[in-house]
Amino acid sequence: MFNLEKHFLLDPSVIFLNHGSFGATPKPVFHEYQRWQSEMEKQPVEFLGRRITSLLAESRRRLGDYLGADIDNLVYTQNVTMSLNLIARSLELGAGDEVLTTNHEYGAIDRTWKFLAKEHGFTYINQPISTPIISKEKMIEEFIAGVTSRTRVICISHITSPTAIILPVEEIVQRARERNIITIVDGAHAPGQIPLHLD
Repeated sequence: MFNLEKHFLLDPSVIFLNHGSFGATPKPVFHEYQRWQSEMEKQPVEFLGRRITSLLAESRRRLGDYLGADIDNLVYTQNVTMSLNLIARSLELGAGDEVLTTNHEYGAIDRTWKFLAKEHGFTYINQPISTPIISKEKMIEEFIAGVTSRTRVICISHITSPTAIILPVEEIVQRARERNIITIVDGAHAPGQIPLHLD
């Protein structure tokens, strides 16, 4: 059995199951974080005033290499929930419009769409996806059945938070493009779990 326990600073007397909401940091990442924190504390004005732009650009370049994404397509925010809120709140949706998602989405994102639907008058639909998923094709057809002529946005997770299902986002994005529907992908759990080539 593959045991990751040795890679974390977690209390060994606790069985830690929630790496989604407040995931622990692996030891090498934690030590590197502390190294950067110490680097900044040695000369904060020089670090934040003169070096931060080039350091963040280099970080984005490396992240882009890892994710298969151009550096100019990457922006840092506090977290994925903040990112998805920025996007959702920037869309001009109103009465008669629909936003389609699955019934396997992250609670904070689900609540965001429900709040915005109430505020702006659009319809928010949690399309049921039955489990276990028998085939990718059946799952796609089950989801796409929720698309109507009023669907303006699809918002789905790449890997679902409550059920850890890897959704076929590439195929769903393609189907959405054919219908001129914007697709928003909650990719919080995908990096480090599955190979990605975002561009």
